[in-house]
Formats: sequence, structure tokens, C-alpha cells
Amino acid sequence: MEKIIGYCGVDSGQILLIDPCYVWDDRFDPDGSPSGGDYDTACRITLSDAQAGEVAGGVVTSTAYGDGAYPVTAEYGSDGRILRVTIDFDPEPEEETCWFCGETARWCDGDCQDEDEDEE
Repeated sequence: MEKIIGYCGVDSGQILLIDPCYVWDDRFDPDGSPSGGDYDTACRITLSDAQAGEVAGGVVTSTAYGDGAYPVTAEYGSDGRILRVTIDFDPEPEEETCWFCGETARWCDGDCQDEDEDEE
């Protein structure tokens, strides 16, 4: 059985698959010297010709259209365990919409999320 389990918000044109205990604190400056940190390394991988690769504790890849919200689908086995997770970087626009503004996920620039926080 397959079902959408959520959406990955992307604000840097890349996605990282990693155990949460390995979340990093680092910066990336495309015009500066490499920091050697994990985030800097991830950015340099996704900006390379390969656009994807292994980083400390996970895997990083660029997305097909940059920023947005991408649907994540899980495939379940007969015992109810998750066998596969797929992130669709090219979803059908009419099916996927931003939870905040209703725009298609591919074209939402994320500003609507900032507006929602300002109203609180």
C-alpha cells in the first residue's frame, strides 16, 4: 500500500536524508572558501555535476525545481512496516498545493508562511 505521508519543505534547492540526531550547525558561502563543515559540504555536492551524494550521516540531493513543498510517499509492506519512501521532485501541479496559500507546491515561493507568522 502507498500513501502520501507529508511534504518536505525546501528552501535551499536541496534535500537531506539523515537521522535527526545528526542535524548540523554550519554555513555555506558560495563565493567563500569551503568551511569544511557538513552543510558547506552538502551544498558543494548538490551544486556539482552529480547533484547528489553521501555526506556525514546521510545523503543529499538537489531538487528538480528548487524551492517548494515536495510530496513524500511511503510504501507499506503487508506487516505495516514502511519499505520505501519516495520524494517526488516533479509532482503533478494540479494535485499538490501549498498548505498555506493554495498555490501549486512547485510555484509557491514560501512567502505565505512568513505572512502567516506575522499575523500571530
